[in-house]
Amino acid sequence: MSSASNIHHRLQECERQHRQVAALHAVGEAVNRSLDLDEVLRVALERVIEVLELDAGSVRLIQDGQLVLREARAVSAEFVAIEQTMPLGVCQCGQAALRGEVLITEDLRLDPDRSLPCACERFATVLSVPVQTTDQVVGIVHVASRRPRAFDQADRELLTAIGRQIGIAIERAQFHQALKALNATLEARVAERTRELEAARQALAQQADALRRILAEERRIEERTRARIAHDLHDGVQQLIVGALFEAQAARDLLATQPDLAGQRLASAQALLRRIEAEMRRAIYSLRPVALDTHGLVPALRELVAGFSQAGQIPCGLRVTGTPQRFDPDAEVAAFRIVQEALNNLAVHSRATYAEVSVHFAGRQVVVEVSDNGVGFDLAAISQAPRSHLGLIGMQERAESIGGSLAIWSQPGCGTRVTLVAPLGEPGVSGGEGNETDPGSAGG
Repeated sequence: MSSASNIHHRLQECERQHRQVAALHAVGEAVNRSLDLDEVLRVALERVIEVLELDAGSVRLIQDGQLVLREARAVSAEFVAIEQTMPLGVCQCGQAALRGEVLITEDLRLDPDRSLPCACERFATVLSVPVQTTDQVVGIVHVASRRPRAFDQADRELLTAIGRQIGIAIERAQFHQALKALNATLEARVAERTRELEAARQALAQQADALRRILAEERRIEERTRARIAHDLHDGVQQLIVGALFEAQAARDLLATQPDLAGQRLASAQALLRRIEAEMRRAIYSLRPVALDTHGLVPALRELVAGFSQAGQIPCGLRVTGTPQRFDPDAEVAAFRIVQEALNNLAVHSRATYAEVSVHFAGRQVVVEVSDNGVGFDLAAISQAPRSHLGLIGMQERAESIGGSLAIWSQPGCGTRVTLVAPLGEPGVSGGEGNETDPGSAGG
């Protein structure tokens, strides 16, 4: 070869290398411009077709062991439909992905199988370039020319480099996509947590408001109770005491002259004193049943049920099972007040013809239940308007204050059932008789 020819050949080689470097740079610059995966795939395909002066192409990514078509240019809709998925190892694309090598068919017209999709698109030359990340093949860039083309080893090396460059861009885009998904998940969790905290804050605010109302209602009840007791003592006990004093004074005046009449006066005074005692007992019971402190929950409930049956004209029974025992005094008071409030509600709202209080001692807990056969109510509707039903909220708070739980069941026309489950704490002192049914004064 002459010196001039040698120089010309070297100049052509340098120019070719320059074009390859320029092509590699152009592809790299294009695919590194975006972190969006679809944008990277679109730009990569367009740039490869442009720098290699080809006519059409597609990009496939490996998903679940198959090549899935993600981008296509200058191909028919039929080609896109047929080539949507392709198993690894099938056709030239599948082989290139499986082997991790650039595969080129320079003239499809020499292929005996003219029914292949590439042949049907009238492609003459097709190239399948593996898209590789740092450690694996993640897809294929499949490009084609409608006229025969020849590609040497340098072209294969360029295509391999382009495939690696696209692979790195895809890896970065996928990482960015995963990071965006993670951020979205975290933001969703933060938003959900924020909503939960806001709901909790509102719930706490509502509970605080309800507690304030309960405390205010309890103070009003306390003041009304004090006023009623004072009124009863003034109108009832005081007048009886005055009457007893008059009778005693009259008996004293008659004692010397009319002993028989004096005896009658003394008897009248005794009757008045007995009425005073009954009134005082009733007033004291309104404040706190003596039986609750001295004998425990069951005897106190027995008195409560008997009084309720007499005063409310609703037959009410008491049923006790298990072995009754004393437990924490505050818990006994809370259980008693819950039953008292339930019976008060029952008397006012239930229109029941029968009610029952049951107490069951089981292991380390006691279950106290108040049930009736009255008209019942819509529990869901009641729950939506807690401010108008502070009694129920107060019962719930009492139960929670002793480490227990309160359940209310009711349906319109099916009666109501209030169930308290309270811990007994350390073993207490056995008291009362177990497995009894006490119908109270109503005989129910």
